[in-house]
Amino acid sequence: MDRIDLTRFPMTKISGFGRYPTSPARIMPVWEDFEITRALKARGDFKFLARGTGLSYGDASLNRNNVCVSMRSMDRVLGFDHANGIIHVEAGVTLREILSFVIPKGWFLPVTPGTAHPSIGGSVACDVHGKSKLPMHNYIRRLHMILADGSPIVCSPSENPDLFFATVGGMGLTGIITSVELELQSIKSSWVRYEGTRAANLDEIFSQFKDADDWPMTVAWIDCVARGAKLGRSIMMKGRFAEPGDLKKGREPLCVPRKLKLAVPFDFPSFTLNKLTVSAFNMLYNGKHPKRLETIMDYDSFFYPLDAIAHWNRIYGRPGLLQYQFLIPPEQGFEGVKSVLEMIAATGKASFLAVLKKFGPMQNQGLLSFPTPGYFIALDFPYGNGSILEQMELWDKRVLEYGGRLYLTKDARMSRETFRAMYPRVDEFLSVKAKYDPDCVFRSDMAYRLGLVQRERRV
Repeated sequence: MDRIDLTRFPMTKISGFGRYPTSPARIMPVWEDFEITRALKARGDFKFLARGTGLSYGDASLNRNNVCVSMRSMDRVLGFDHANGIIHVEAGVTLREILSFVIPKGWFLPVTPGTAHPSIGGSVACDVHGKSKLPMHNYIRRLHMILADGSPIVCSPSENPDLFFATVGGMGLTGIITSVELELQSIKSSWVRYEGTRAANLDEIFSQFKDADDWPMTVAWIDCVARGAKLGRSIMMKGRFAEPGDLKKGREPLCVPRKLKLAVPFDFPSFTLNKLTVSAFNMLYNGKHPKRLETIMDYDSFFYPLDAIAHWNRIYGRPGLLQYQFLIPPEQGFEGVKSVLEMIAATGKASFLAVLKKFGPMQNQGLLSFPTPGYFIALDFPYGNGSILEQMELWDKRVLEYGGRLYLTKDARMSRETFRAMYPRVDEFLSVKAKYDPDCVFRSDMAYRLGLVQRERRV
């Protein structure tokens, strides 16, 4: 096997979807497993990180001055069991590509985040959750990986389970996922029966969540600028796949929509999103939605409304955005969410996009996986200047007081002390990483920031 010169790959400045922070790395595209093995064996002092479509928000897919293995060209379907809905795909396949393949055959992804553009490998590394009740790892049959020494390995909940539960939600730090065997969800139509209801405040939306357990897909848009009696003003959005008989005449049940996409053509000025503009948008959005709305919509409109606008992160301006996604356990869910929302509203910081979701009972064995029972909120803020970072540190303390945690996939600034307090199984994760990656070949800027690996000086 010919050795590969890793220095021939040019250094490129990259970022996550939030566009903050940025970091230079050597981008090495791969098409076959053996290319990854060859590169690992020729790594020298270089550290590695797999990168899919780069849609984690912060620094999780950055690898400063080292090698990012671009998995995007490993995008083949390796096998499909139509009768049982089991698909085997390479790690670089996007969720949208999987859907385009399986929907006409009567299947759908069991879990999907709010965009269809991530790769399946990245979705596993983040253990995505979306509007579903459980995170993605509950539907994974097997993961095919390459370890730091270049050797292949297969893991699952029953085969090398320690590696499996360190990898799901492990942010790419245990090895390179090359392919995924995934259980799909059977559907008779790809259309979604939608029911939306307005809630005047936090009390009402929490009450609606208690009554929504029989809906398989739920999420709420929340107005985080509203204060006082309107704190937590929301729109509950519930969905389940429609039956073919529910559809209007002429609608294809297993339809993959082909929509024209709008695009944000340039970076907006940093001052565009402020308390006044966001408040106006929230009032308009809340007022436009009827008190109660029942309809049938295509799955794209239900699951991926923002995918209709390309480069929408440019709305936040050139400095980028930060997402603050936190979860509070159920026993203190209402008080915890209310307390943090009051802190955020009091600062005058405006989130253009904010969602609230409830996780029901579950046993999550993922060592760094985010979802646990409770309520979580995701909020986006323009980065702009350092003041937002100081505010978020105060929010962190409040989240910790209520036994909560932040989502690593969306984080760009949490301290290692806060991380350890929120994720009590860190040492278990580090033990598994030391077993399969004793030289810490796999690293990221996030891993250094959170103390999961130690920074090395390169001469």
